[in-house]
Amino acid sequence: MTGGEKVSRNDISASSVKIAAAPRCEICIKMAVSSQETTKIDDKIADFDDLKNQVTSKLHKREQERLEDVEKKRSEKEYESSAKETTDFFNENFTKERVCIENELAQTPGLTKPALQNHFDKLMISVQNLQKFVSDSTMFLPSYEVRHAQDSLSKLQNEITEKRDELLPKKKFAFKAKKKVAEKGDVTKPDVVDGKKKEFVNVAHGDCGFKDLSDETLSLSSTEINAKDVALSRLMNCKIVLKGAPSTVHVDKLSKCTMLCGPVSGSIFVNDCTDCTFVIACQQLRTHSTTRTSFYLHVTSRGIIEDCNGVTFAPYNLEYPGLDEHYLVAGLDRARNSWDDIDDFNWLASDKRSPNWSLIPENERTKSWM
Repeated sequence: MTGGEKVSRNDISASSVKIAAAPRCEICIKMAVSSQETTKIDDKIADFDDLKNQVTSKLHKREQERLEDVEKKRSEKEYESSAKETTDFFNENFTKERVCIENELAQTPGLTKPALQNHFDKLMISVQNLQKFVSDSTMFLPSYEVRHAQDSLSKLQNEITEKRDELLPKKKFAFKAKKKVAEKGDVTKPDVVDGKKKEFVNVAHGDCGFKDLSDETLSLSSTEINAKDVALSRLMNCKIVLKGAPSTVHVDKLSKCTMLCGPVSGSIFVNDCTDCTFVIACQQLRTHSTTRTSFYLHVTSRGIIEDCNGVTFAPYNLEYPGLDEHYLVAGLDRARNSWDDIDDFNWLASDKRSPNWSLIPENERTKSWM
């Protein structure tokens, strides 16, 4: 300091503050740097924890998938084993009952004529019981097993029918169109429906049917069809009403017809029909070569179609006085209806529904028929 210069107390104080502040700033900088490094470390730890959680989650998911796969394979193995046991049980019992019926049929020639009718009635009841056994088993049987059983039943029914025709001959079945005058002894019983004559025909086994008619309303009552076979053939633009409980219904070559039928104790066979509507209840439905046709269906087994296209299904909704009684006569379980479980014999893919049939949307279904 030169002689002419004076130093004030304020200058000295400011200098002192600067000197004292310098170390403190350095400390703050070091602390800030340390804090940033700590934050980076914390971030790395957090990233590591996230990665650890992700890896743990993936390992856990993989283990869950492995356990589920093991359980699935175990279940499939148990199901296959159970299905095989169930199929074996079915085949064993079906074969046993079928052979028993065949043996009873083989004893037919040794019976007296008065005993034959009761004998054949018992045989048909046995066949119907066997049909019910098949129907109750279709939920777990493969399609080829169902088809084999149904073919065996059809063959057995035909053998009984042929033997009955041989030993208890009746007038040969023949549908009849309208005739001017019915000859004496003719099996045709003309009746009047809507001012027109209908054609009622007794068929070979005391059954009945219509044939070669168009633009008519045709009906049969329970007294005419209960426990009988009904046959319909070559009808066009007709409405057929069957109030009763037939044993079997055969339908062939119908076009633009509506058929309303009470519960059938056995099977309904539909063949070569076009643009029709069937409101039917039965143990078994077999449909062949049919197109653009709707079924309002109650069936206790899987419905079967073959060589069909454009067929649609909805639940059976027919109502009329006496229907409950007819259900009891037919022996159908009203609580069990497989209307939407259809087996297309032409469609082999198991993971995709056949394009030959579909369900009728609820808002498009007919609500009332009478």
